[in-house]
Amino acid sequence: MDLNILERVVAGSEEPSHLDLSLLQSITENFSEQRKIGVGGCGGVYKGMLRNGIVAVKRLFNSRTIKDKMFHREVQSLIMVRNKNIVRFLGYCSFTEERVLIFEGRTIMADIRERLLCFEYISNGAISQEKDIVHMDLKPANILLDDLMVPKITDFGLSRLDNNSQAATTSRLMSPGYCALEYNLEGKWSSKSDIYSLGVMVTELVTGSKKGRDLTKVLRRWRHRWIKSSKHTPLGYQQVTKCLELAQRCIQINPTDRPDIVYVMDELNTIDSKGGQFQEIPCLEDMLGIEPLEIHFPFKVDPQISHSIELTNDTNDYIAFMTKARSRCFRIEPDKGIVPPGSKCSVTVTTQAQVNALPNNHHKEEITVLSTRVDGGLAALDITGDVFIEKEGTVVDEVNVMVVFDKPPPADEES
Repeated sequence: MDLNILERVVAGSEEPSHLDLSLLQSITENFSEQRKIGVGGCGGVYKGMLRNGIVAVKRLFNSRTIKDKMFHREVQSLIMVRNKNIVRFLGYCSFTEERVLIFEGRTIMADIRERLLCFEYISNGAISQEKDIVHMDLKPANILLDDLMVPKITDFGLSRLDNNSQAATTSRLMSPGYCALEYNLEGKWSSKSDIYSLGVMVTELVTGSKKGRDLTKVLRRWRHRWIKSSKHTPLGYQQVTKCLELAQRCIQINPTDRPDIVYVMDELNTIDSKGGQFQEIPCLEDMLGIEPLEIHFPFKVDPQISHSIELTNDTNDYIAFMTKARSRCFRIEPDKGIVPPGSKCSVTVTTQAQVNALPNNHHKEEITVLSTRVDGGLAALDITGDVFIEKEGTVVDEVNVMVVFDKPPPADEES
């Protein structure tokens, strides 16, 4: 009977409701590791199998002190939300039983509490203004993509249904780096707290860092990718500059100085492929072309595996380059040099044998390629880090090449 109810909720013929613990245990194989699809700050998420589809079941950690009032508020928020960009809420479970436990040599009665939330399952992993909901934990991990690449917001672990910026709380569970300063320091929150998180996310998506970087350097990095994809247009520069401009406004220290979401959406909508007024953008001088921008090393126990990065100088000047790596996972030869006008230089990246042999090795590293114009009489031996210190009248380009170490194939594939 409970399974039928949940399946009708999934089909849309019934509203979200209370679900029995036994049902959620059954559809997740008692929250088995095989069904686990993620872990958040407040709990683990498991895949639940139904006859008419799949659901996601979030099981809150017992170790986290989440008051009944907070849990009830979250359920109320989720039931009221109706928006195509918010993960659909299907039901909840709040279950408590007494158990006899041995604690420090004594027999005690303890309450064992289970709190669970059930959502639609999003295969790939703007908040409704009508309800004025404050999410309080916006970050890239809480924005999932469905099969049609439609973004959906999830994990309303700290959501609020009002907009009282003076309210304070001592239960601060927001993710570091995305948390608004007034909430992190004083426990105060409002819709402008989410705007701050939005600003950090936009900055990170555009620049690769939460702290942001120099606009000109950011535009140069984007240009390398636009040229590679044949999408080098003024519109692209305009979109990047507008996103960074809005992001900077969103992360203002004073919440009242941050724009509201309607303003942000209106500003973004003014920049589209049909037109819009272009602002003046920084002049970007041509520097080294770098190909590829991402290289993969397969899992092998061979002593050496190498890939080449090609540096192309299509200018009329001599350009010096230097490579920097964050770790010693690979050797780069040459790690510095000079590329004459109208010529190319090949840089070889070779992995260390012990890196390739790691059984669970699946991570990413970055190689930074610095380049700048130099006098034609300069020799490669004369190149030092001082050459790439940006001064007035000089341009230093900085491009990251992603290095991906693939994990080994399953044992049955190897055989």
